[in-house]
Amino acid sequence: MAVVTTDMPFASRLTATPMVCFGAIVAAAVALWAPTALDMATLWVMSSSYHYGIFVAPIAVWMIAAKSAHPPAPANRLPGFFIIAMGAALWLLGRAGGIALVEQFALVTTIIGGVGVAFGGGALRSWAYPLAFLYFMVPFGEAIVPGLQTITAQITVALLSTLSMPVSIDGYLIQTPAGAFEVAEACAGFRFLISATMIAAVFAYVSFQSWRKRIGFLVFATIVAILANGLRAFLLVLIATLTDMQWAVGPDHLLIGWIFYALLFLGLIAVGRRFADAPAPHPPAQVQPAGANALPAMLAAIAMIAGAAIYANVVIERPVHKPAPVSLSLLNAPGWRILPPAQNWRAELQQADRTAGATYVSGDNTVYVSLGYFTHDRKGGEIINYKNRAWSGDYWRHIGVRDAVIYLFGTSKTRRIDILAAPERRRLAAVTVYWLDGDVFVERWRMKLAQAKAKLVGRNPSGGLIIIAASYNRDPADAVSALRNFTGDLEPLSAWLTRIEQP
Repeated sequence: MAVVTTDMPFASRLTATPMVCFGAIVAAAVALWAPTALDMATLWVMSSSYHYGIFVAPIAVWMIAAKSAHPPAPANRLPGFFIIAMGAALWLLGRAGGIALVEQFALVTTIIGGVGVAFGGGALRSWAYPLAFLYFMVPFGEAIVPGLQTITAQITVALLSTLSMPVSIDGYLIQTPAGAFEVAEACAGFRFLISATMIAAVFAYVSFQSWRKRIGFLVFATIVAILANGLRAFLLVLIATLTDMQWAVGPDHLLIGWIFYALLFLGLIAVGRRFADAPAPHPPAQVQPAGANALPAMLAAIAMIAGAAIYANVVIERPVHKPAPVSLSLLNAPGWRILPPAQNWRAELQQADRTAGATYVSGDNTVYVSLGYFTHDRKGGEIINYKNRAWSGDYWRHIGVRDAVIYLFGTSKTRRIDILAAPERRRLAAVTVYWLDGDVFVERWRMKLAQAKAKLVGRNPSGGLIIIAASYNRDPADAVSALRNFTGDLEPLSAWLTRIEQP
């Protein structure tokens, strides 16, 4: 086989057969897994946090063209098939569990596998960094927002304390002599963190030759972005406090933040340029034949994608016809009086098929209970969804979390306690547990995994969630104590489910 040297530009030497093969695989994945692609594209357009997703693929192509003077020859397609198989399996798992993030991650993985099928394993190696960059298309990261809020609040309080300023913290609420400041979700620095990481990823690829330097710069940029957002919040609270709420509380709040972020971006780029490597010379151009069996390889890849789509449609998403109970029984707790639901708190359970609520009183202890029942999990009726939670976002706000060991339905486990705030310094501590087909789950991911296992074999059992809350004045431990007293007296879950299932 002859090797020919040429100086033809990169784009003109991407032969038609690999390009057509890759384009067909991508088109098939987008069409056959259309709900996943549509959900991802909708977030790009509708959510200001993810507008950047529209530009990820063009940037990845530019990154490939900028450093790859010559495309590798299409050969050894097996790695591409392996990646597509992993993507299809992951997509089925995400589809069964109703986890959009996993579905979207799987779609991008399959597109990367399409590169391996169309252009060969050499392309996967040569273009590994730009291909990994494609994962920025996935709208991810919202799960870390509460953690970012906590870090930002703690940094702000720590810096204010170093100035001997009177300051206290309650979850995400910071109290200074000038008033109260909330580290809301928009103040967590998530968008800035994603932007900084994405820009740092492009800069690291262009400026550094080794993976060690690239990854090191990404880690450095991520840490700086998180710490910088805490410093930004500190400066805003400090300015507002020193000016008696005259500055840094209106439009200037955003202006100060953007100026701060711009300076930080310039600083990151300056540091990166200080340690940048010299550009590596392009190797001599080596053009080889496009390779045989491109069409069968393309059809085999599309068949794998289509197989996953068919299985999802026939098995995972088959219709379920199960009527909801006429009414939802309340939980029994011997020794507790059952009163009507609280007027000023009710959990958000928009998607449940049936709901119920009550107030339970025993001595000095008062707890509030909200129940949500789902005949089965489906699109528009997911048991685990942001629309099913202990706070509505209108009257009650989520201001923090803490962990506590609570005995519930026969097991004593560490459970997440959500701290909620309302006007007039009202506070609630709420614990949420999930159930599926008689099994109880504390962690959301375990519940999702159980749902996925059931749906992958054609089952879709009933499930729901139970939210128990208690109020407190100053210390959340008082509410946790009331929760423990109540949960220790609750009837077994099986007894409650038996009453629900009775005709």
